Amino acid sequence: MTDANLIELATNHRWSWDLRTRALLDSLPGAAPGRHPVDVVRTAEPGALQAWLGERRVEVDALVDELRSVVDSVASPAVAYFAPEFGVAAELPQYSGGLGILAGDHLKSASDLGLPLVGVGLFYREGFFRQELDGTNQRERYDTIEPEAVGATDTGATVTVTIAGVDIIARVWRQMVGATPMLLLDTAVDTNPSWAVSITDRLYSGDREHRLRQELVLGVGGVRALRAVGVDPEVFHLNEGHACFLLLELLRERVATGATLADAIEAVRARSLFTTHTPVPAGIDRFDRSLVRPELESWAEQLGTDVDTLLDWATLPSDGPDRPFNTAALAFELCGMANGVSQLHSGVSRELFSTLPRAATVTGITNGVHARTWVSPELQALYDQHLGHGWDQGRAVAWAKVGNIGAEAFSAARRAGRGRLVDLVSDRTGVELDPDACIIGFARRFATYKRAALLLRDRDGLERVLDAGAQFVFAGKAHPADGEGKAVLAEIAAFAESDAARGRFVLVPD
Repeated sequence: MTDANLIELATNHRWSWDLRTRALLDSLPGAAPGRHPVDVVRTAEPGALQAWLGERRVEVDALVDELRSVVDSVASPAVAYFAPEFGVAAELPQYSGGLGILAGDHLKSASDLGLPLVGVGLFYREGFFRQELDGTNQRERYDTIEPEAVGATDTGATVTVTIAGVDIIARVWRQMVGATPMLLLDTAVDTNPSWAVSITDRLYSGDREHRLRQELVLGVGGVRALRAVGVDPEVFHLNEGHACFLLLELLRERVATGATLADAIEAVRARSLFTTHTPVPAGIDRFDRSLVRPELESWAEQLGTDVDTLLDWATLPSDGPDRPFNTAALAFELCGMANGVSQLHSGVSRELFSTLPRAATVTGITNGVHARTWVSPELQALYDQHLGHGWDQGRAVAWAKVGNIGAEAFSAARRAGRGRLVDLVSDRTGVELDPDACIIGFARRFATYKRAALLLRDRDGLERVLDAGAQFVFAGKAHPADGEGKAVLAEIAAFAESDAARGRFVLVPD
């Protein structure tokens, strides 16, 4: 029988930022980069695992005690944080890019700060794609993900969401991120029709109808999942507009208790918050009215209004005469507060959505990162030694001491990080970089507006920088349906393979 304490450590994703737990799990027999520790434990040879446990029993039990104290210190969730993707760890491939990374960092920070928050999302059975390069062209590969193999536990709850006139069943999985639970809905239920089983197959795949169905499961099913597991949040936070249908579900609940629609709207606004991320129209979900209208008919009937009213709530005049269903517009209409992800972005958002009266009050809350996830082990040790408690939460009293750290200590920490990067690039591509020379990194999605190929527009300038010894490392994926983004990636890949790159300009796949 597998050791319960070890499974508890491997299942809770606090190991993704707790260095001691990570080091312990990385020493498991069979552990390898990219393998989830739960899968390693489940498939380990029993004799080898028992021998490993025999040598580390005290450490395993001590770390479990610490984990339980963290989990037990946080109250029942008062905030439900909805997102279509959560980037918690590379071993849990349920994310695509920055939106998911931010969401994952929110869950981790909530755990560290003791905030009573629950994440709500979808469980994708094939996650986001693995990237391979065929020459300079991106190819996508999808791997099947079993929930139990990545630390998910079955809550025993299911919810029903009516889509296209059919009652669709979604299973509710729970994953723990420190003290923060994450509820993920999964439509891979045998009793569903085949098209419904595939709703949660892949992240950001399929046509517009598939995307709409995913967002209905996320928003409507997410609210019902919370109810099914006995969580009654005070606040609903929409991380982008993908979960906007939760607002209609909250209205339906209110009206069903006898409230008027006007009173229901005010009650929903009082407990909902919308974070908008994307500064360009291309990044906002829109659906043809003809596609959404059939799904809204039952909502209109239950709310005592007409479908056109619901469609008008989700209309952004600047979208043009076709007036598509705009998820951000609906979120602005029914959420009591809205924020951008920086002070500058809040101003851009107010301009982008200027035709929506309620968007005039968008505030700016600058995104941070979860320090223990993104600061290297060497720098963490340096800060723990010299800055003391609170540096990872940005406390001014801790950072006031940073001037006491010598330059050589910083150089040594950065040198170690560059060494790991050089090793990774060598393992993945065969290119040998110089760990003592400047390395400039670009790791983002290959979307055209992120302008990955901008430095190729000045070849003379790039040649001078390469002559001076600088090195460039690129990484990122283009959306499978984004031909223009793939073309940018191919341009970077082609230059990396050319003689002009001089072995100092490299694209690392996947």
